Amino acid sequence: MGSLDTQLSPENQKWVDLAEKLSREKFAPRAKMIDEEARFPTENYEDLAESGLLTLSVPKEFGGIGADSLTYVTILSKISKGCASTGLTFNMHSAVVDFMLQIASPEQQEHYFRAVVEDGAIFSSITSEPGSSFRDQLAIRTSIKKDGDGYRLDGRKHFCSLSTGATHYFTWSYLDGARNIQEGLLNVMVPAGREGIEIIDDWDTVGMRGTVSNSMHFHNVRVEPGEVIGEPGGILGKDMSIWSLGYTAVYIGIAEAAYEFCIDYVKKTKFRGMEKSIAHSERIQAQIGEMAMLIENARRATEKLGMLRGNLSKMELTFILNQAKYLATEAAKELAERGIRLCGGQGLLRSFPLERHLRDAMAGLVMPPANDRCLETVGKIALGLEAKTLDFK
Repeated sequence: MGSLDTQLSPENQKWVDLAEKLSREKFAPRAKMIDEEARFPTENYEDLAESGLLTLSVPKEFGGIGADSLTYVTILSKISKGCASTGLTFNMHSAVVDFMLQIASPEQQEHYFRAVVEDGAIFSSITSEPGSSFRDQLAIRTSIKKDGDGYRLDGRKHFCSLSTGATHYFTWSYLDGARNIQEGLLNVMVPAGREGIEIIDDWDTVGMRGTVSNSMHFHNVRVEPGEVIGEPGGILGKDMSIWSLGYTAVYIGIAEAAYEFCIDYVKKTKFRGMEKSIAHSERIQAQIGEMAMLIENARRATEKLGMLRGNLSKMELTFILNQAKYLATEAAKELAERGIRLCGGQGLLRSFPLERHLRDAMAGLVMPPANDRCLETVGKIALGLEAKTLDFK
């Protein structure tokens, strides 16, 4: 009931069905182990590469699937339903592909996209920095300066998802000597393992543990000329909506996982002296009804976003992106929490997935744009005021 895949072509539906099968049979059974060990879900990425789904956002002319936005959010929600950390990191990988489509040269697109298709290359988006927040104006402190025909990259990043799983790191930096962000914001794609890259093992969190979002330090790292992606400032004003689009899908997946667990639980649970399951209790029916309403609101906002993303003005897109991200993340947290209450003390057991769903859902509330920023942005636009999801100093 209420799935996102209502407007898909038979070809796209085939990929959705494959993602659902992988998620159910492979990702979900591994999710508890990935969470407990707080390690990158390498096995899941091997399955994604083998199935072809790793190329989901790579255009068809390079051998990829070339999914449209609705297909993308539908598949990503299926993946996240099985393993939220896999879904969240997969969105980072796909976001880099989307950025490259907008600013990379044809030669770079050929090189990097073929690497995904043929070699299973995995991209990480390394953008967050200590002392700076997407909540306010973002200041870039990672510096890059000319070094012969190339560059040298120096600085610290944190919340670097896929730190131990990516083959390439896409990061932005500030060009030494630039007068402003338009002249200074430079994007580079650095191969993992390049001399001078230090991964700091500090990702010890409540949720999304398998994203291995460690801090990273670039110590005077060499950047070759062909690894500079686009012109300085080239990404400013480009469409970065895939970030929030993907976050929305990830948290819809968590919400659906929590909801389906609760449905299954009440159908098969009988208390002593009961002839029928607790599904026949009016109190339980009302609780499930409330949960169904919550998830449906979030699903519809996500579906609308997926269908309309390419046909909206910038302000309309900003409005619906923030609205959908807020509804999805709040629904994930609320459904997991309500599920624990519905199950009682058992809901707290680690043998039940609800406590993991709740911990993973908590991350969504503060991921950019944080939910309080989403509310401000939606409010500003509703009042006819200018609003930005991401703003640089």
